[in-house]
Amino acid sequence: MMKIVTCNLPEPFISAMEKLISEYGLYPSRSELIRVAVREFLIRELKVLDKFEEYAEPNPEIDKAPKRMQNIDMRTIRNFHSIHTVKK
Repeated sequence: MMKIVTCNLPEPFISAMEKLISEYGLYPSRSELIRVAVREFLIRELKVLDKFEEYAEPNPEIDKAPKRMQNIDMRTIRNFHSIHTVKK
């Protein structure tokens, strides 16, 4: 199930997105481009945070907090939406 998220972006970002969609045909829509970008960002950030946690000093206050998304299988995020190139 997908949820709608509203995001304001600067005009140069929108122009660059349109170029990737219409000129290069790499994505079928803005929504798909954004889903791919967010997915790749989450994969990269979660990997960095997991590495950070290996070297972080124990903190009893933080350790009481609910664990972050450590049990997420990264393949689930990666495969949630595959990249489909649009042929011109």
